[in-house]
Amino acid sequence: MGGWAIFCAICGGPFSSQVNIDPEGTDEDCYRDEVLRDFNLGWLDDLCALGINPDAPGNDKSFLTGVGGYFDYGAVEVVTGEDPNVPLQNNAHFIAYHDYAGIGDTREPHIFPFHPICYKDILQRCIYQGKSKQIRKDVLFDVLEDLNGGRYVRLQLIYGEPEPPADQIWYSNKGQEVLVANPVRISKLDADFDLIMKSLDKKAEQDQNPQDEDIFNKLSPELRHEVFKLLPAGSILALKAASLAMHTTTLSREFWKHRLRSEMPWLWEIHDIDVFQSQELEDKTSKLLLDIQKKSQYTSKNDDYIFGLANRRRIWGVCEQIQSRYLEKLKNISNTDS
Repeated sequence: MGGWAIFCAICGGPFSSQVNIDPEGTDEDCYRDEVLRDFNLGWLDDLCALGINPDAPGNDKSFLTGVGGYFDYGAVEVVTGEDPNVPLQNNAHFIAYHDYAGIGDTREPHIFPFHPICYKDILQRCIYQGKSKQIRKDVLFDVLEDLNGGRYVRLQLIYGEPEPPADQIWYSNKGQEVLVANPVRISKLDADFDLIMKSLDKKAEQDQNPQDEDIFNKLSPELRHEVFKLLPAGSILALKAASLAMHTTTLSREFWKHRLRSEMPWLWEIHDIDVFQSQELEDKTSKLLLDIQKKSQYTSKNDDYIFGLANRRRIWGVCEQIQSRYLEKLKNISNTDS
């Protein structure tokens, strides 16, 4: 690769699936083949861009391109897509982050590049908590511009652990394969949730605690709800699985979704599943959530985590930094308009 690399504004990852892999797993400057051999790294090649077209009509001159890829020397090549504000070219070239070739007013307008799944599947979900709202591209551009600077290969954000390289090229450091694992399509997670989905509407063969032996049967519904408020999501399910009285104590959909989104906003697959159908299902889901909490965190000591999910959780942390700035700008705009 000539010139220099640029990295995703959201995840900090590369725009190329051609990473260095060592079949022997002994080279410290290469990823391990034993880890990545079953991973599809194609998501890294895709790139879309957010920019401003000063010649676009109307007040909102922002645009989001179609999919393309990294070109060279800080440039990207993308298809124009469906956004009417994209400059009218079939294959548009843009400069990412900063135009080094220009001087002063002669610099070309720059764009912010990111993987489509980082933008559509993670950032948009993070900003609006799963609601069907579209990001205001002009506001987001202003946020990213505030974070633009330094070496102009990514934003000035905390990109989490392990920290992605931000050098002239992408370094494939052994033990950091998590950085290139797909954060949306996660086969291990799909397999775990398949077990949950197969248990839906399945009644437990027998109650684990007969009603007359259940100590929680002595509590009023109000006190049972107070107990639930003190527990994390996994423990709520474990208690419901162990106690018939607590199992039959109804929790509102709003309470449960709020608890899940507070503790595990990045685990959106479970947010809309009704897991309170049987004690058997509650038990399975409780164990799954407790296991996921542990295995969604990267550790440099071993590989005992789900690579794609750990990468998703890391990226979610980046998106939360963008979200707070975005919502603050949006609030200021609303206050000014009113």
